[in-house]
Amino acid sequence: MSNAVITAWSAVSPYGTGSAALADGLRTRTAAPRSEAPEEWTARPAATARLVPGFDVREALGKAGTRGMDRLTGLTALAVRELLAARGDGQDDSLGTGFVLGTTAGSVQGFMEFTKASLEGTRPIDVPASKTPNMAMNRAASASAIRHALKGPNSTVAAGRLSGLVALDHARRLIADGRATRVLAGSAEEYSAIRAHLTHAAHGDDVVLGEGCAVVLLESADRADGQPLAEVLAVHHRVAPADGFTDALTATVEAALTTAGVRADEVWAALPGNAPGAAGEQEVRVHGALFGAAARDRVAPAALLGETAAATGAFQLAALLSEPGEPGRIALVTTTDPDGRVGCAVLRLLTDGTPAPAATTTAEGAEAR
Repeated sequence: MSNAVITAWSAVSPYGTGSAALADGLRTRTAAPRSEAPEEWTARPAATARLVPGFDVREALGKAGTRGMDRLTGLTALAVRELLAARGDGQDDSLGTGFVLGTTAGSVQGFMEFTKASLEGTRPIDVPASKTPNMAMNRAASASAIRHALKGPNSTVAAGRLSGLVALDHARRLIADGRATRVLAGSAEEYSAIRAHLTHAAHGDDVVLGEGCAVVLLESADRADGQPLAEVLAVHHRVAPADGFTDALTATVEAALTTAGVRADEVWAALPGNAPGAAGEQEVRVHGALFGAAARDRVAPAALLGETAAATGAFQLAALLSEPGEPGRIALVTTTDPDGRVGCAVLRLLTDGTPAPAATTTAEGAEAR
């Protein structure tokens, strides 16, 4: 498989909208600010989370096509808009631009609102039509593609905290197979009352939830129109048996390094995913066994954004692309999921870490003249 290159990226995060906001926030090594969760989202008055500042779907995207749109879809559509606006147009798009989005399970809040409406209605089918699209796991990917005229392959992958890396792997395969000339790949997670309840039930009340979406643009290395920011050398992922994260992740990292043709001592930066519980603890130990202290501390952790679940892998990639340094550095990210998935991606960074300038856009998403 020929290597794909990342030629653009953007994000919507608790630091703000756009790649510059995320890069600046991560470089300070300061955790994103906590916000009080809106009352309708939580039964705990003191609950806080790391939310995208002031985000409202209709204010961010305009009223057209956003009636009933869930928060996850809104965050995704905004991140895609920011990337496309900063990137500009003019590329050969004969096969269409594809989009691969990683998610935990779509909008869990949307599922529950639909189910609640069905149970409370006079009949089970008495559900507001605006809530029906949010039941689909591919709602965010498909709605974003329609909104931004992405006519290539459109896929949604659900792999928990590994979703960002799985989406990256799927996107580069689409390019290698000639299914698209360029593909957007990323992952997203929303904050909601239901997600907060499920996360705290599984991992305790000390976990501070975050939200957002990060997206990268992949192109074939020999057809890239823009200046490459990074070359994707390898992506490997597998399932770990119960209490076997250490061995599974070690094997995954070694396989990825072998595919990339680099040694562990050549890795400039190694960034773990900081999963809650045993998965994250074993992941940190694997990094300690394979990489030196300088490599482990070189890039700000995505944990500064809070527990971002499915968006974690994409935010890790953004963190690598944001870190200053000489082009040609080898960087690596790993992600683990408490449900038993482990993954690793190896990149050659071709950028000095300077994010693309932000594009001014209207609420409807057209570039302002």
